[in-house]
Amino acid sequence: MAAPKLHQGDRVVFIDDVGGGVVLRPGRAGHVVLRTDDGFELEHPEKSLVRVSGESRMTRVRVSDHQAGMVRANDEMDEKRRRTPARPGKTPKKPEDNSVAEVDLHLHEIVEDETRFSDGEKLEYQIRYFERALESAIRNGKRKLIVIHGVGEGVLREEVRKVLQYYEGVQFHDADVRRFGAGATEVLILRHA
Repeated sequence: MAAPKLHQGDRVVFIDDVGGGVVLRPGRAGHVVLRTDDGFELEHPEKSLVRVSGESRMTRVRVSDHQAGMVRANDEMDEKRRRTPARPGKTPKKPEDNSVAEVDLHLHEIVEDETRFSDGEKLEYQIRYFERALESAIRNGKRKLIVIHGVGEGVLREEVRKVLQYYEGVQFHDADVRRFGAGATEVLILRHA
C-alpha cells in the first residue's frame, strides 16, 4: 500500500530525525519542499515523512531568531567543512614531534562516500590504508605511528594488531588514553627499512 500523497499545508514529522515542518510545494519526483520548525526551507523525500493530524505542542516547536541563527551558522560551517578537501590521515598542522606520524582510520576521514562500500569492503579499505600509512612511516624514518581506529566493537583494532604482528621491528600497545581516547594504538618503530 502506497503512502498517501502529501499536499501543500500538510504538517509532517521526520521518520528518522527529530522535528518536522509544513509542506510548501511539490519538489522533484518523490520529494516535497517544506519549511522546517526551525524556519528553514528544504527538499525532503516524501517516503521519510509522516503526516500528522492537528497541531500538538509536542510536534510543533517554536524557536527564537537567535536559535535559528545558531542553527544556520552551524549548517554553514558544516557545509564549508564538506567543501574543504579532507587531509588524509588527519595529520595535525603543527605536529609536536616530527618523528611521530598519526593516521585516523575512521572511514569518513579517508573516503568521501562510504555508502558505496559493503561492510567487508570498508574494513578491507581501512586495513589497506593503515598498511600504506605504516609503510610510509617506516620509509620516512618515523619512530612512532599513532593509529586512531576508534572503540566500536573492536574489529578494526584487532585487524590492525593482526597486521602489526607480521612486521619485524615494531612494537605496539594502547596509545595514551588521556591524549587519544580509548580507540588508538601506538606503534613504536624500532628499526627503519
